[in-house]
This record gives sequence, C-alpha cells and structure tokens, in this order.
Amino acid sequence: MQLKEERQNLLLVAHRGLSSEYPENTLIAFQAALQSNIDMLEIDLHRTADGCLVVIHDDSIDRTSNGSEKIKAATLDALRQYDFGISKNSLFERQLIPTFEEVLQLIQSLPQTLLIEVKQPKNYPGIENDLFNKLEQYNINKDKVIIQSFDQNFIEVLYKKGFGCRLGVLISRKRYWYHMPKFRKISVYADFVNPHYSLVTKTFMKQAHQNGLKVMPYTVNDGNLARKLERLGVDGLISNNPNLLFH
Repeated sequence: MQLKEERQNLLLVAHRGLSSEYPENTLIAFQAALQSNIDMLEIDLHRTADGCLVVIHDDSIDRTSNGSEKIKAATLDALRQYDFGISKNSLFERQLIPTFEEVLQLIQSLPQTLLIEVKQPKNYPGIENDLFNKLEQYNINKDKVIIQSFDQNFIEVLYKKGFGCRLGVLISRKRYWYHMPKFRKISVYADFVNPHYSLVTKTFMKQAHQNGLKVMPYTVNDGNLARKLERLGVDGLISNNPNLLFH
C-alpha cells in the first residue's frame, strides 16, 4: 500500500480513535480506527465513583455528551444515561461512554498496540492497579500496551512497580516551551517522550534518541507538518486523521 511505503517505519497513532470523522473516544471511532491502516490506538482513562474505568478525555462529560457530570463523582450507570455521539453529529447518536473492558474486548485479538493515557492519576489513587488487573483479566500481551501520562511521577511509580508495559511521558507546550525535558532522568523509567508537535526540533530529537527515548508528537493533523516531523526523525505521529496525513 502506498501509505505504508511512503511512511516506512513511522508509527501512526489514532488519537481517541478516528476522531476527525467520528465522536472521540467512542466504540464507533475505535472500530473505524482499528479497521484502518494504523499501528496504535490511543485512548484516555478515568475512573467512576463506583470504581469503573471509563474511556473519555475530560474529567467531566460536559463537552462530549448531552449531559453534565464529573466522572469521579458519577456511577457508570449514571454516565450511561447520556449520549456521547450526538454532539459530533446526529448520525452518531446513542453512542455510550465506553468502559476500558469494552476497549480491551475490541482490541485483544487485533495486531494494533493500545496507547493508554491515564488522565489526572492523582484524582484516582490506585488506578494503576485497576488498569493492570483488567489487562491481566483479558490476557492482553504487555508488549501491545504503552501507558503514558503528563504526570511524570506517576509513570515513575509504574516503572518501580514493575508491571512490564512500555511507558511514556507526555510533554506539554506550556511547561516546556522555554526549556528541554530532562531526557536522561526520563529515560530511566520511560521508553517514550511524546511532546506537543511544536516542541520538536533537531536538538529535541537528538537528545531524546541519545537517551534511548522514542518520540511520537501530538496532535498532528496536517500532511505538511507530518512530513516535516518525519524529516526531523520522529518515531510516530499521534493524529485525529492518521490515514490522511500522507495522501
């Protein structure tokens, strides 16, 4: 396929599923992504008041549904009363908030890697244990899982607990616009350092790779930008429309 040939070893990551075309972080967006030419599916994880892991980006449902609830204060049954597709398009109505288990059921027999971002882990003490228990329950190969977070301390805790999955640190533009991450320190416990695309420079790439860290910038939705980043030597691209980047 032309896309494969053109991008060679560049990993393509579907950000919240195929979120340019479908409502983000819904099963329909994940199914579309997994049926396309991607290498990884990226999802976001929170935990409900009754201890269920759910897949959603924000800490509330306000932006992506027809309801208004804080995830950590609501039960799964309460969240399942709302529609998570209609805000994108009426064609997608009746999409429910996915559970982590539903995503694992979807991907467990497929070749793609699951890139899991744990959101605001300080709000969910012990969420790492819930996460790994579910991975074991569904017999997910740890080589097929990468866990990332903006919270570097959380990623270091995961490393020290020895769960065995690859780990990544997300690098925000706001925090690192004026200085570089501490690549050597991060490389002790992480495998990836995934920055906002605006932070990627020759120096960033050189220092990351010298410390054995792979780089997958977010969120890259423009073909010209994708080619520029590829020339700089990034290892992958996190995108809302990964299959359109090189067309």
